[in-house]
Amino acid sequence: MNDDVKKNNKLTIILVVVMFTSPLLLSWFVFNYTDFLEIRGTSNHGSLIEPARPLGDLSLIDPFNDDRKDSLHGKWTLAYVARSCDEQCMDNVYRMRQIHTAMDKHSLRIQKALLLTEQSANELKEQIVDFRGQQVIKDETISAMELLKQFQLNEADNALEAGRIYIIDPLGNLMMSFPPEANPRDIFKDLKKLLRGSRIG
Repeated sequence: MNDDVKKNNKLTIILVVVMFTSPLLLSWFVFNYTDFLEIRGTSNHGSLIEPARPLGDLSLIDPFNDDRKDSLHGKWTLAYVARSCDEQCMDNVYRMRQIHTAMDKHSLRIQKALLLTEQSANELKEQIVDFRGQQVIKDETISAMELLKQFQLNEADNALEAGRIYIIDPLGNLMMSFPPEANPRDIFKDLKKLLRGSRIG
């Protein structure tokens, strides 16, 4: 009889432990091994680009460091497109830096890039002297105008005039866009959600 009581007590303890730990284990599994957080996200502040558009492993140039050899692949990228870096462009350079800084420990997973069709990285240097770390997309395998087509959201869209900030994933896919009036906090929230739900970059 005592053996039966002991077995029942052990079984009860095991059931109690399972009941309390299973939600934690399930949450941990969903967070680390599924895309649930990305899939369920209907509260995006920016616009999802569907399907995501592959840009390729384009080279990035650091105007202040010729030895730095980065590319789109490997990190999440905040990008801005313009003919040259005018006042609106500089405002967005500032916004991208603020978003990057706010990411804190995740900032190492993020880079900032400009696609300029009529201004070289060297010509930009004087303008961004206070924004070191800002990079420029430059790849000899594709023309800037050809690449620009990937940033057009529809046939009537002019990406050079749109003033949008884009998010590119670590595989070089154009994923999201944000209008000029977007609050940097909203871009931060969407990017943070992507980082939490991703195991790449």
